[in-house]
Amino acid sequence: MSIPTEAFPHATSTDATRAGRLLPGGPSLPNAYDVGPFRILWDETGLRALHGSGPERSVWSSPPGRAFVAAAVGRFTATGRAGHLTPHEDILARYPHQSVEDVRVMPVADGVGEEVVVLGRLWRHPEPSDDSAIAYRVTFRAVDGETLGIEVELDPTSLRSVADASAHVFTELHWQQDPHAHVFGFGVQFTHVDLRGRCMPVLTAEQGVGRGAQPLTKFADALGGAGGHWWSTYAPVPAFVGTDLRGLYLTDTAPSRFDFRRPGAASVRVVDTTLHARSVAAASPTAFLEVLTRYTGRMAPLPGWVHDGGVVGMQGGAEKAERVVTALQDRGARIAAVWLQDWVGNRRVPFGKRLWWDWRLDRTRYPEWEAMVARLAARGVRVMTYVNPFLGDATQRDGAAGVFAEADAAGHFVKRADGSTYLTDQGDFVAGLVDLSDERARGWYLDTLARSLAASGTDGWMADFGEGLPLDAVLANGDAHAWHNHYPEAWAAFTAELRQRVAELRGVPASEIVTFFRAGYTRSPGHAGLFWLGDQTVTWDRFDGLRSALTGLLTSGFSGFALQHGDVGGYTSTMPPLPTVTRSNELLARWGELMAFTAVLRTHEGNRPEENAQVYDDDETMAAFARATRLHEAWRDLRVSLMQEAAATGMPVVRHTWLAYPNDPASATVHEQFFLGRDVLVAPVLDAGARSVRAYLPAGSGAWRHVFGKGVGADVGAGDLDAGVSGEVDFDAGDTGRWVRVAAPLGSPGVFVRPGRPGVAGLESLRTARTP
Repeated sequence: MSIPTEAFPHATSTDATRAGRLLPGGPSLPNAYDVGPFRILWDETGLRALHGSGPERSVWSSPPGRAFVAAAVGRFTATGRAGHLTPHEDILARYPHQSVEDVRVMPVADGVGEEVVVLGRLWRHPEPSDDSAIAYRVTFRAVDGETLGIEVELDPTSLRSVADASAHVFTELHWQQDPHAHVFGFGVQFTHVDLRGRCMPVLTAEQGVGRGAQPLTKFADALGGAGGHWWSTYAPVPAFVGTDLRGLYLTDTAPSRFDFRRPGAASVRVVDTTLHARSVAAASPTAFLEVLTRYTGRMAPLPGWVHDGGVVGMQGGAEKAERVVTALQDRGARIAAVWLQDWVGNRRVPFGKRLWWDWRLDRTRYPEWEAMVARLAARGVRVMTYVNPFLGDATQRDGAAGVFAEADAAGHFVKRADGSTYLTDQGDFVAGLVDLSDERARGWYLDTLARSLAASGTDGWMADFGEGLPLDAVLANGDAHAWHNHYPEAWAAFTAELRQRVAELRGVPASEIVTFFRAGYTRSPGHAGLFWLGDQTVTWDRFDGLRSALTGLLTSGFSGFALQHGDVGGYTSTMPPLPTVTRSNELLARWGELMAFTAVLRTHEGNRPEENAQVYDDDETMAAFARATRLHEAWRDLRVSLMQEAAATGMPVVRHTWLAYPNDPASATVHEQFFLGRDVLVAPVLDAGARSVRAYLPAGSGAWRHVFGKGVGADVGAGDLDAGVSGEVDFDAGDTGRWVRVAAPLGSPGVFVRPGRPGVAGLESLRTARTP
């Protein structure tokens, strides 16, 4: 049986992974076993795990009468280039039927207490025959007071009789799932917030160009396989929580796929002979995040200077950087830093402008770099730069051999099977990926980057990429299948150490340096300083444009990515032979309004700066950006408080409506707005030409005030407003919740506050401010 990954996008499909039969026999029934605060019940329907806080509080349960463990044998591949990966499963034989032969209570081998061990075999057919079976072992162990560990191990001896050495073995875990529960999580998802009824791989990769928007995706696929899929993401996380408050996450890094397509049942399949899951007993979504982020790690508050204004991304040299800063500040923009990714210089390629990946200052472009840094500092503006884990040959830039040749000669890159350097195709050039599994290579790269970055005087950098380890690469230590998803975690840990090294060389606290990432996996938040949403297309659409950026903001918060932001205006612009896609002034302004209510307000020129509207282009775009910086400034105190809360509990700064108000059933279906804490609601404008916006006030949330109510929207003509716009300023959510529509001219998105609450005073003061 072959189950191609291309079937994954379908919400309902006949190939949904189904649990096999739970075969009769086994230990006597019923039985109950205590594991810490959990009780494991074994009866004729299968296994259930209950939390001691209440007899009805189910943490995990097997599908009634069905198998809860299965296995498969086949091939797993991931095709594509430049990080644009499509995983494929070719299942040759599946072992879906399960017998339970023994249930034991045993002392924990490496800890204190006891664990429950289930032993049995997996069969290809519902009637056991002489066919070879796979022996398995399932261990239930208390991880802490709220977390139950579920470990599945397939017996290597029995596997040798059903699979040759070249085959991949897949381990499956099945469980009962409330068919009505909404499902949230899985890292940074860009297409769907609610994953109920869907199936998705968990494999870090480039997000793609278009991601379903046509005809752009079709052309991007034809010219390089770069179109992407609805589930393509740089930062997937094998973790979810349902509105039934049952959550589960994996500690594995091997590729996996989750399947929620069969009503009442769910499963996960890992490309490995073991599977390590943890099921969480949570009384609320807040409690789930607190438990989850004990494992993922939590993100520390950003330094104070980041709150001083926007971070303006530019390329083009010192004269341009200083000229743009002057022009924007003269128009009232608050600027905390300039982000100069071209500090290493640009190469011209068909896709637009790309950097020279050797992380040496380009003295041709910035001949007086140090003087520029000092002059900007005198204006209260810091300088940020860019690095990634690849190195490219930069001899065409200045004739110098550079660090690429040094790394290649020393064997610091990941290898091919024949021992040669694995030069990965980046679309426009090739590059070597530093082998972070090799302590020698890791140490060399730390020293090399630390010296270069410290000499630049940078106060932070984009730590780009991390998702591009080929699955057929050879590493010094470890297997590429296990390392592919782990590499972003290792890159974040490496960057945390690099930040410390740079701080020591510069003589500043490491906490004053900001690094931001797009690639991630489960444990990335424990080391990452800040995340950004990657490379959206400069469009309005829900596939890869402005709407998808909002989706990414909402989804990432369920996985511990508490400090998140994105490129103002998007990044990817295309020209012939692809369809012409460039950003307008309106899109740039609306994107700025959205990102003004995230952890950091940062702009990006995009891959084709000359063809796209920029925040420094003219009076209109500069005024819009200045307005966005003032919106960002208006909730500074609240933002600082929310970052402290994130560090303490894992709750994100930007929160989905259900995270903020889980007691309102309707909140789980509202995906086009968000909350900052519980007292600020933001409803961004997501459609071209719109001059009003809808917002949902959750049931029981009390009184709300529209910040840009009467007066501010008075310059909008009646003919420009959508039908049903309220002329009110104050609203009450009532006991059942309330939808409202308010005027939202450019510069004034839908922003509501609960009057008098801590942290909202700055936003309330905007009521008297006029749109520039």
